[in-house]
Amino acid sequence: AIAPGAPRRIRLRVGVAFPDRAVRSRLPRSTAGADGAVAEKSDGEAIAEELEVEQESLDAFVARACARIGRGEDDVVKITALLRANWFETPEEIAAMSTSDLSAVGVPARFAMEVEAMTEEARVEVEQAAIAERLGANPAATSALGGDGGADGWIGGALPGPDTRLPRPTTGRLAATGRTALADVRVTRRKRLPPYALRDDEIPGALADELVRMHRGVTSRRVGGAKAPVRVTTANNYLEVAKGLLGWYCRCKLGGWDGATPPQDLTLLKTHPANAPEDLSLRDVFPSSDAEGAALAIEYLQWLDEKRGVLPSTEAFQLRCLIALAKWLHGSQTNEHGAAMEQPVVMELVRVQRGNVTLATKGEHAADEAAKWLDWPDYLRLVERLKWECAPLTHVGDQRSDKDVAMAVQRYLLFAILACVPDRQRTLRELELGRTLVCEEFDDAVDGENGEVKLTRRRVWTVKHSPDDYKTGGAYGARPSLVLDERLYPALEAWLFGPPDPEEDARGFTDRGYSGWGWRACLAPNHDYVFSRPNGEPWNVSELSRTFSRAAMRLTGKKTNPHLVRDMVITHVRGEGIATDAELEALSLYMGHSIAMQKGTYDRRTQEQKVAPAIGLMSAINARVAEKKAR
Repeated sequence: AIAPGAPRRIRLRVGVAFPDRAVRSRLPRSTAGADGAVAEKSDGEAIAEELEVEQESLDAFVARACARIGRGEDDVVKITALLRANWFETPEEIAAMSTSDLSAVGVPARFAMEVEAMTEEARVEVEQAAIAERLGANPAATSALGGDGGADGWIGGALPGPDTRLPRPTTGRLAATGRTALADVRVTRRKRLPPYALRDDEIPGALADELVRMHRGVTSRRVGGAKAPVRVTTANNYLEVAKGLLGWYCRCKLGGWDGATPPQDLTLLKTHPANAPEDLSLRDVFPSSDAEGAALAIEYLQWLDEKRGVLPSTEAFQLRCLIALAKWLHGSQTNEHGAAMEQPVVMELVRVQRGNVTLATKGEHAADEAAKWLDWPDYLRLVERLKWECAPLTHVGDQRSDKDVAMAVQRYLLFAILACVPDRQRTLRELELGRTLVCEEFDDAVDGENGEVKLTRRRVWTVKHSPDDYKTGGAYGARPSLVLDERLYPALEAWLFGPPDPEEDARGFTDRGYSGWGWRACLAPNHDYVFSRPNGEPWNVSELSRTFSRAAMRLTGKKTNPHLVRDMVITHVRGEGIATDAELEALSLYMGHSIAMQKGTYDRRTQEQKVAPAIGLMSAINARVAEKKAR
């Protein structure tokens, strides 16, 4: 075996060092001059001149590089002898050479590439040590995400500077997980079944016209309409349920398919043919306004339960949409007093709905929570890691394209905004400068050096929602302003307006519009929303969710989605016991839901976790009783 030379301590002044362990010690970051005055050093000087690391010998360095690429002792001896024959004695001298230079002296190309990788890793380690030095943190304490974190894991602030490189790509099991196709990552325990809903190319022309009328009817005010129009998103849900109901009717009720067996013919797009009749209509599945008119819809629900294994919450969603379809199709009737009342077909479905309410609220989740759940501190560390992915250089120092950096900045902002305002993803998709994203500026009084009061200009970025801008607006009205964390401002303003401009900034931010210098402009958006898809189109639900999950998968191995952020923060707050009842009630109002929904829907703690404080409470109660008896 090769006995590496004794390690020696060196001062890192130039080049890159190759520590074989974490940073050992750190000298004070100031130096005293001849007159005793203490001069503060810059971060670069502090790291370059004061950081002491354990330096390995050339033999040890070559052995480590060969071990990383699976080469043995014989290769180590040959490569070391070759390097020394060319007068190279230290790892720093090897690091100063390019891959082509190393290959020119006869070093195997694979070894030369690994040296380059090790050089980059050492550079990143030094950069991370510099960050930790600025934060006063322990540089040896690295997060599971390979990033740095402040008290809560998220540092925020300005985006990486022009000379900053991307972190080195993840390797090992996490990297393999990140490269897995998103569709191949299963977060549910249920097996995949062939689709059954009607596809757009299977819908006859007459039915397509009827569905368009339905969509327009429920989103518009009409004579005899008992309720206010629904939002377009809700109407889209009705449309999807109608396609599912009619697909079941054609494929299963008329075609005899059981709803689970895959087709033998692989040319059938993974499902059985619908063979929809040309005169297919919603009246085929809601044939009459009496109670018997609900028979097929109820049979469909039973099929979903028995053959497709849907959860009670999914069944409740289907029922709400089926009731809305029946109402639109058959309208209402009047009683003997002339008052409007629902048709029997609707009342029959409502009767079924009442019986499912308890099951829907207490049913288990279909998804495997472990496959997508992040504890809140891990989520904040993920946010910080995404900020460092906004670096303008690749991990090897090449310039990234503006569009690539713009997408990285946007990903960071999407995650970071939810860290400040754990809202639904609709807030991100429909954020619009000057309407729902607003900058408020004001003069703040601060104490001066001599006790005098000075006015300083401050700004606050907030998200403002009218009742039409969020899901539960009909119940809660206009929401309180959702204030964004100041750590987000530099990145947000760089996205909207570009680099800081003292003259423009002096004029204020309140009335500013999108700038051609901002990162947003690199995507050439064709809309007025803050965030944009790479092709310039607005985000839709599925694309934003996939982008979010893909980034989380790549860096954490967890298929987190935007809506789960609400669950994660509430579970963290309730589990840690860090909020009073008043604060929890305020948080529910801030997030636009009731305290009951906060407890029942978003709190994902197990029953054992929820009752754990009660166990300690009972012990304390019994102990106090025993003390009283002892007296």
